[in-house]
Amino acid sequence: MISNSYYRSASGEPEIRRSRTAKAILALEIAISIRAARQRKPQIQECLLHEAAQDDFRDHLSQVMDTMAFAMEAYDHNTASHQVRVAAIACAIARELGWDEEHVHALQVASLLHDVGKMTVSQEILNKPGRLNAEESAQVNLHPETGYDILKDIPFPWPIAEVVRQHHERMDGSGYPRGLKGDEILPMARVLAIADVLDAMRSARSYRPAFDLETVLVELEGQAGMLLDAGMVKRCVSLFREKQCELTCLAHIA
Repeated sequence: MISNSYYRSASGEPEIRRSRTAKAILALEIAISIRAARQRKPQIQECLLHEAAQDDFRDHLSQVMDTMAFAMEAYDHNTASHQVRVAAIACAIARELGWDEEHVHALQVASLLHDVGKMTVSQEILNKPGRLNAEESAQVNLHPETGYDILKDIPFPWPIAEVVRQHHERMDGSGYPRGLKGDEILPMARVLAIADVLDAMRSARSYRPAFDLETVLVELEGQAGMLLDAGMVKRCVSLFREKQCELTCLAHIA
């Protein structure tokens, strides 16, 4: 499993100072890491065919994840923390749905990378103390496609890049970037969408306080079938309302 500690130091504080120099170095590191993954694609694909070589693949995947996690933490701590929480929520929902651990692990990786495209959005927009205007929202809405472009050539054994691209698609076709609907949206992306909405509503913004959990669950139920997968929402609501799963405990689930 991917460790949540990728995003935080033991003390709970960011390990990398947010200076321009640190960001430039990390941007270079992530570029090198991605390029190395692309160059090794044939060898990595070969590794997947041989059980004895899979440890090498897992080590390489961990290096890629490490670099991306540190880069996101350095660029925007709030987004990095959001990805960790979303991963925990998504994994909990997936287990509630009865997914095997291989698919839960794949969803965890996608969740920990789902907002990587926001590293191309200015920090002034990401941390704006108020609602975004139309132009700013349009820039933020490019992040699923940008994330896909960053990840598409990394030879994950799961469709990570596509899940990242789809996490803002909605069941009725009203989402973005491609307006997919229903079964056109991958199951992992549908779970990720629910976890993303849940954490976004539970998190305070400069222009509003965090919503309480019951309000969030009622909102998810209202979006079920139209925007979000109805069956998955039902399991999510059951997990938090009937089984009384606590958000504060979810860090241990992922």
